Amino acid sequence: MSTQRILSVDIFRGLTIFMMLFVNELAGVSDIPKWMKHVPAGVDGMTFVDVVFPAFLFIVGMAIPFAVENREAKGQGQAGFWQHVLVRTLGLVILGVYMVNSAEMNREANLIPHGWWAASLYIAAILIWNRYPSTGDVRKKRLFAGFRIAGAILLVVLFFLYRKGTDGQLTGMTPSWWGILGLIGWAYLLSMVFYMASQKKLPALLGVFAALLALILVLRGGLSGLPAWGQWLRGQSGHLVHTLIVLSGIICSLILAKDGVWHQPVAKIRNILLFGILLGVAGFLTRPFGGISKIAATPGWALFSAASCCLIFPAIYWLADLKGIKSWANFLKPAGENPLLAYILPPLFYAIAGFSFFPAVLSSGVPGMLRALVFTLAILWITQWLTKKGVRLHL
Repeated sequence: MSTQRILSVDIFRGLTIFMMLFVNELAGVSDIPKWMKHVPAGVDGMTFVDVVFPAFLFIVGMAIPFAVENREAKGQGQAGFWQHVLVRTLGLVILGVYMVNSAEMNREANLIPHGWWAASLYIAAILIWNRYPSTGDVRKKRLFAGFRIAGAILLVVLFFLYRKGTDGQLTGMTPSWWGILGLIGWAYLLSMVFYMASQKKLPALLGVFAALLALILVLRGGLSGLPAWGQWLRGQSGHLVHTLIVLSGIICSLILAKDGVWHQPVAKIRNILLFGILLGVAGFLTRPFGGISKIAATPGWALFSAASCCLIFPAIYWLADLKGIKSWANFLKPAGENPLLAYILPPLFYAIAGFSFFPAVLSSGVPGMLRALVFTLAILWITQWLTKKGVRLHL
């Protein structure tokens, strides 16, 4: 693989985060076309909105081969490598669970106001996961370590201050689901295990992909009489579906990296497009296993989503990396370089300002869509400004 930066990977990541922020804002806007919203539960179908989350899973997969090679080039051993993977997974899961519980809070029974609790959560995340500058100054090292310790203590305090449920059955924090970040964390961990087990070889990983898809279809096939471990595995099949998408991204990168990233780029584009077509065909064939549903994490939804990414990425690669036409994507750069910060800034804003900050006229129809777009662009600008000030989150 080439050490030269592949612009299309960063642009695709930035585009995905931009769309994620935009559709999250659209979720609170009424009187807009149905294709600008998630397809409801129980409905067989998907909109472009339902592709945004899998697109991020896909780009997580695309980054994995390059990240692994970079760590190996630096001489990192197996113990250090897997420690990094597990710590990153744990960080995503913890932050995801906290964000889920923030939304599920009983605001009347909680021991501190929701806004204070939520704002403290995101401040703690910044303190813990900020990438502080390397320095030989012992005092600065201690200061940075103190920031991380303060953030961790703040998370613990928030855990004990939390209440949800009804007044008669109040509980503390529980993982009712893992949250978007948590789902990304589990899929990242499983994909990393499969990637390393396949010895980073494309044919082996394609075999793993096919075997995993077959397992998912068996688990989703409605078989009765499964042993306890089979029942448990069926309950975890959503994670396996998400892992399929990450593996698709890894496969795409391995196709791109074969014999060097810049060797026979037209052939690489053709092969990625061909892989996307095969994914689309597989999505059509697996549609009977639950239909197409993001909420149910069906294999058809995952395969169609991955296929869409295999059609979008080559276009960006051809435009930005091969033709050098990249200025159009400058506004996406902050989200591509600092995605976690961009992702948590909107909930931090609403924790401070409140969900009623914008007037009602900006919550429906065309005004609402324009407000969502302007807000998203403002978040990218703030992300860029904070990045320049040294706030760069990294799990």
